[in-house]
Amino acid sequence: LPQRRGTPMPPAPPDGTPLPFDSPTDRRAYFADWLTAKENPFFAKAVVNRVWRNYLGRGLVEAEDDLRETNPPTNAALLDALTADFVAHKYDLKHLSRVILNSATYQRSSVPLPGNRDDDRYYSHYPIRRLSAEVILDAYSDVTGVPTAFPQVSLGPTGGTKASGVPTGTRAMQLPDSLVVVRFLDAFGRAERAVSCACERTADPNLGQALHLNNGQTLNDKLRDPKSRAATWAAAGVPDAEIVDRVFRLALCRP
Repeated sequence: LPQRRGTPMPPAPPDGTPLPFDSPTDRRAYFADWLTAKENPFFAKAVVNRVWRNYLGRGLVEAEDDLRETNPPTNAALLDALTADFVAHKYDLKHLSRVILNSATYQRSSVPLPGNRDDDRYYSHYPIRRLSAEVILDAYSDVTGVPTAFPQVSLGPTGGTKASGVPTGTRAMQLPDSLVVVRFLDAFGRAERAVSCACERTADPNLGQALHLNNGQTLNDKLRDPKSRAATWAAAGVPDAEIVDRVFRLALCRP
């Protein structure tokens, strides 16, 4: 109706009370208060669903950024319970993560039974998923004992690069944005952060990833580095079988 009349509409969050034009309140503060209000039905539920998907590989609502009445969650009671608990603990993400990671759902075996082999949404078994690009790269650094260097940052669409200033020892998970030049992360599907869609990040395997692991410099340079764990152990005379056992434990944290 205001559009038809040609009158300006007062600023208002979705389903929220409009803020008068003459209000001295900072509109950003007003929006933030609405966003984190206990009665807000959108924010907490969206955060819970995204964190759940981060750990389980599939959101209670999938796609995780498609929350609407016509796309219901696979377990509405669970989503509501997690949301209420998240709000009650003042939007504490560490608490939410702790609840999910200590749940029987997260700790289920990834080996399916004959009766639930085709289940891809009710978490009868843990859905196998590939690690994210940054986690894989950090794992290579941890296992080999050789940190990854990030010497260059892209100048964006104009092309070219410049020195990044990223200190040695920085983890891939700590990189501030996707402009830091890392071919490994690009090959394994890191998000470009060009649009606000979770679909930017991919986890699909492809030939480029296999070639990068076999012939790329990332892993091979870590293995041939004279300060790598393998080189250090070999120089110390550690038997081959013991080296294999140590690497296995470092990578998978079990015998």
